[in-house]
Amino acid sequence: QAAPAHRVALRVGVHVQGLGDREFADDDYAGTRGESRHLEGFAIAFVDRIPGLGIRYMAHVQNVGDTSWVGETEYSGTRGQGLRLEGFAIELTGPEAAKYDVHYLGHFARYGDSNVMSNGEFCGVRGEGLTIEALKVWVEAKA
Repeated sequence: QAAPAHRVALRVGVHVQGLGDREFADDDYAGTRGESRHLEGFAIAFVDRIPGLGIRYMAHVQNVGDTSWVGETEYSGTRGQGLRLEGFAIELTGPEAAKYDVHYLGHFARYGDSNVMSNGEFCGVRGEGLTIEALKVWVEAKA
């Protein structure tokens, strides 16, 4: 009998337009919804380290384009420049990465939640002016 899929706890920090830095748990929307406040960037950290499992992520920023990939706890995006986060991607790294999946979605102004993306897929639209108000990310052990 397979063990139930278990979540790996994460902390997600975001910079919200007009509110500054905020931190959320992985089962929360990191940011706001319906307040017309865009995210400017984000950082992700594991609550409890799993040996051999890492995470990296990138952002697509208004007028900047794609950022470089950065690792756990590193900030991706801008702060206080008024530039919208328009998309992002997240993937797992390390020798244990094949045993887990990372899933995520964006909440877009005037649109709502995106489809759930996984394991490095780009979430968002480049250059179309969509605004990410919040993101949600979670990691699960594969069955």
